[in-house]
Amino acid sequence: MAKRSGPMNIGRKKWIVLLITGLAVLLLIMGNPNPDGGTVWAQDKEETVSPKVTKIVLYKHGMGYFERTGTVKGDATITLDFKTEQMKDLLTSLFAIDEGGGRITTVGYDSKDPIDKQLENILIRVPEGAALTQFLAQLKGAKVEVKIGNDTARGNILGIEPVVQRVDNMAITAYKFVLLTEEGEIKPFNLLEISSLKLLDDPIQKDLKRVLDIYLNSKYTDRKQVKLNCLGKGERDIKIGYLIEMPIWKTSYRLIMPEGEKKKPFLHGWAILENPTDEDWENVQMSFVAGNPISFSMDLYTSYYPQRPVISLTSIIPLVGALFDPEQFAPAGESYQVLEESNEMEKDSEFLSKGLSRPMPVPSASPKSQPSMTEMLLSSVSSLATGVQVGELFSYDSKSSVSISRHKAAMVPIITDEVEGNKVLYYRSNISPRLMNSFYITNSTKLTLETGPVTFFEDSAIRGGTSVGEGLLKQSLQAGMKEIIPYAIETGCTIETTNQSQAKPIHKCRVINGVLVMTNYSINETTYKLANKTTRNQTVYLDHPKTGGYTLIEPAKPEEEIADYYRFKMELAAGKNVEFKIQERMETSNQIYLQNISTDQIRFHLSQSPLSSGAKNLLKALEETMGLVVEQQRIYREAQIESSRLSEDQNRFRQNMNALNTGNPKERDLRDKYVEKLEKVEDRMAELKGTMMETQEKLNQLQGELIKKIQGFNED
Repeated sequence: MAKRSGPMNIGRKKWIVLLITGLAVLLLIMGNPNPDGGTVWAQDKEETVSPKVTKIVLYKHGMGYFERTGTVKGDATITLDFKTEQMKDLLTSLFAIDEGGGRITTVGYDSKDPIDKQLENILIRVPEGAALTQFLAQLKGAKVEVKIGNDTARGNILGIEPVVQRVDNMAITAYKFVLLTEEGEIKPFNLLEISSLKLLDDPIQKDLKRVLDIYLNSKYTDRKQVKLNCLGKGERDIKIGYLIEMPIWKTSYRLIMPEGEKKKPFLHGWAILENPTDEDWENVQMSFVAGNPISFSMDLYTSYYPQRPVISLTSIIPLVGALFDPEQFAPAGESYQVLEESNEMEKDSEFLSKGLSRPMPVPSASPKSQPSMTEMLLSSVSSLATGVQVGELFSYDSKSSVSISRHKAAMVPIITDEVEGNKVLYYRSNISPRLMNSFYITNSTKLTLETGPVTFFEDSAIRGGTSVGEGLLKQSLQAGMKEIIPYAIETGCTIETTNQSQAKPIHKCRVINGVLVMTNYSINETTYKLANKTTRNQTVYLDHPKTGGYTLIEPAKPEEEIADYYRFKMELAAGKNVEFKIQERMETSNQIYLQNISTDQIRFHLSQSPLSSGAKNLLKALEETMGLVVEQQRIYREAQIESSRLSEDQNRFRQNMNALNTGNPKERDLRDKYVEKLEKVEDRMAELKGTMMETQEKLNQLQGELIKKIQGFNED
């Protein structure tokens, strides 16, 4: 046989190397007698399938409770898969019950640490390239079993020896696997001739399995495994429950209003739910909880490594100063949130303010009588849920199981019942400037009606069901509660509003601690003018906003009070107009300090304000005393003005005297006249000074009398 060319032979050898290397790594994994070698279990266990979801409870705060049930036999490990973001809620809520007398010993889950951190305490590594040679080089001393053809050898690894060979003038590196056999012989084996290699050292085998699991799980960063370790005997039932984040469940209603007054309105409610998971829900018991429980998120999944101080020996020989800064040990932050009820299903009410409604097309009329829409709904769809009180919350529990494929949504009927209520006209200015066709519903069922859209139908034996509009139930209605739900704009009745405000005269005036307190009323009056242009009598409910600080005086009492509104009820006869007035009143007060009051203000209040006789006598006495004060102030002011004028004359005389020549007889005579005038000015200024001092004393005395009179009077 002719010898093959060099390149072909080299390529064949490389292919054999890759094949044997991959086969060896595969055999290493398959040769592991413990499939859970990478976990913390103390003994081998039978891996079971994930228990099926049998119960789901959906809430209004963005969480869902899942319950799984299944069967295990003997010692077993249950494996569940979750998304990374679900692990936070899972670790705060997961529980497991072995109903057959067994025990749930530990719950293991994939760490969120990076690969380097997870491999930190494992001494072996799987290299990216040359996996077999570099890996075996790390296992010096490990006990192994190798097969070469039909021969088997056991011993401890001494190492991997590279051997360079020349083939067709090319250097090729081959590897010898050096083994210290159980007989004490050192034997080299051609690595490419070894058909299998098995690790006999159990700890290293487990470490290798753990390393490979870590590398594999790192490829699926959004998937984490949770393993529950079950210990027991025989076949047993297992129950597992947990909470994870889920879309809220929503509600929508159909309300059928029958003709005539004998039949009651019929309410048909649906629960809308979604399955965003990667698992089909098959024959699941569903519950829909109404209410808004508190919920928060705490990240127990992310590993937390506090910063610790590093202390060298030199720092404690001798010990000098503080060893560490306490601020380095600040606690990890936690988030807390009260999830409010979602408004995802609310619809914008702008169409009401614009006077628009959205009725569906009217079906063509049939001259023959046919079953009512209520009767047809009852025969076609029945409620699949029953109401149950759950503590302070209310739950709709499904009567039969529900199936929903993954990433699909569904509607489940939860209410098919008659309710109390009647059609009315409704007005609230912040919803619509016009009257609205509405339904005043009373929750006469034993269920809690959750918020959601309501589609209204009129049921006729001749025409069948006709959609007349859409409304919104904005608050949850427990049994017995009422709510007005508008669904269309009324075109046959109108409403106009006018407002005016006025201040009433002072009705109370009192003196308290030297303060004159005057009280009067401020009145707000709103007039509603309603006109009924139709041939039907109408009942109107009107919501009037409460004004801060004001109390209702007309009418004396509303039909009922709701948050920030008075609700009034009135009858609007066919073809008639009604004018409805609402008055609100607020008491206001003004104050004047009597020490600062003027005589003009005193005269006004003596003639206009409703004062007591004691207060009137006080004001009269104050007026008299203040008249004396005014007179003394006038005397003081006039003396002060004259004194200022004389001072100016005095300065002028002295300036003129300084300009005169005393050696001139004429100027000397003139100087003597100035001296005489200065003497008279000084005498008058001294007299004025005495007058001002006397006047100031009288003013002080009068001010004291005023203060004494004011402080000595008080009205209870």
